[in-house]
Amino acid sequence: MIGKFLINTLKEKDKKEGITLIVCFSRPVFVPIFFEALRKMGLPREMFHLLVYDNTENRVLEKALREEIKKIKDDYRSIRLYKSYIKSRGSVLGTGNEIFKESKLWNIWQMWKTVYKMVHTEMFFQLEDDTISPPNAFVDLLKIMEKDKKVGMATGIATGRFAYPWLPVRLGVHTMKMKGQKVLERHSLPPNKRGVVEVDACGVYCFIARTKAFLTGFEGYDPIKLNVPFFALDNVLTWNIQQHGYKIMAHFDVWCSHLQASAARIIAFSKDQAIEMIDLWIPECNNYAHGVEVRKKGQRVKRQRVRKHADTWEL
Repeated sequence: MIGKFLINTLKEKDKKEGITLIVCFSRPVFVPIFFEALRKMGLPREMFHLLVYDNTENRVLEKALREEIKKIKDDYRSIRLYKSYIKSRGSVLGTGNEIFKESKLWNIWQMWKTVYKMVHTEMFFQLEDDTISPPNAFVDLLKIMEKDKKVGMATGIATGRFAYPWLPVRLGVHTMKMKGQKVLERHSLPPNKRGVVEVDACGVYCFIARTKAFLTGFEGYDPIKLNVPFFALDNVLTWNIQQHGYKIMAHFDVWCSHLQASAARIIAFSKDQAIEMIDLWIPECNNYAHGVEVRKKGQRVKRQRVRKHADTWEL
């Protein structure tokens, strides 16, 4: 492992009982917002082994997480705080998109290869620091898992995000066309779907998974060797789970907000900013047509493609 546990109350005899709650952090600004939302969630906390993963060398983030954990230390079956001490890398915008090992996604890949080795329970529930999940998220997603043993993963719905609250974003649930593990087409589902829908791939922002099923996604998956496009890092991982015979289900009544910290403000993207989009591989250009809006035949271009601007607040 690349870091160490700063807090660890997990008992060896108890580690396979209950369920693991993974919470991944990389930004101090989201800490108070996230934990306030976590307090409002309907969770059987006495069942949960809370695993807080700090994927940075940031001491400010470490201090903020310690302070929040003090407030809830008696609520959970066990609590672990792991700090990776991994150095920050370049933005996913600009040159970082050309060199995987110099991008933020490299840090995420290192975290994925580490954090799931810390899961000892049959199932785990995972949340990201920039995701605000509704109170019903865990309960509703667990029902999907209990209903069908072939479901390896059940996810809530979140969107992409951007630096401006008026720009449209896509959903984080997709159908995929692949050639081997090369993405030929990634099609986001339309936001007006209802109920529980089977998908080919999804993001990893708010989901519950069978641990054994989720780990199959790493079999034969090396994003560097496969030259996986940046926009599909998590999608190819989850698509690989489906290739091992498990279902991935998306619950369209579990809507999450996806936060963006930008220009001294936080923006919360959700359903009202979402439209249906597609990415297509264009071999003659050796590139992707990325984020193309899907329109009905004869549909006119709208002056404003979002139903309303995303909610924002100043830092």
